[in-house]
Amino acid sequence: MVRSFLTRAAVGLLSLAALSCASGSVFQLSLEEQAALREALDTPLTFIVPREESIESWDRAREFLDRYSSMKLRSTTDSMLVSYDTPTYSSDPSSVESGANLRYGYTISRSRDPGGIQVVVQCTASTKRGDEFAKQNAHLAASYILTGYLGCTRCIVR
Repeated sequence: MVRSFLTRAAVGLLSLAALSCASGSVFQLSLEEQAALREALDTPLTFIVPREESIESWDRAREFLDRYSSMKLRSTTDSMLVSYDTPTYSSDPSSVESGANLRYGYTISRSRDPGGIQVVVQCTASTKRGDEFAKQNAHLAASYILTGYLGCTRCIVR
């Protein structure tokens, strides 16, 4: 009886594992999306925009935040866009991280540079477990601001 129960439980777990793998394939990136993500990840987070393109690139920065940030725009100036409040952790951050919804906020700044306008892009996760995706989001934002092209909107983690 115990052996039968264990066998059924093992078969059930294997079935669930197979279903999760099958359903995960639905979210696989196409070859074009994979290439766009690789290209975006190669985009530096600090870059120079020619002066004649500075207004368009700043408009794209604002548009990116409006569309893709999971936190609302908190501060806007001529030189900085901020879409988050700095996360504050309790004395036991693990309790906050395990129960909190993971969200991503951005800081995008611009300043004069002899070669044009320097843009700096940062993405911050609301908890430490989102740091790797925050880095990916920052590169996607930088690529969009620089080029006006976002080849993989599904790659942005919100």
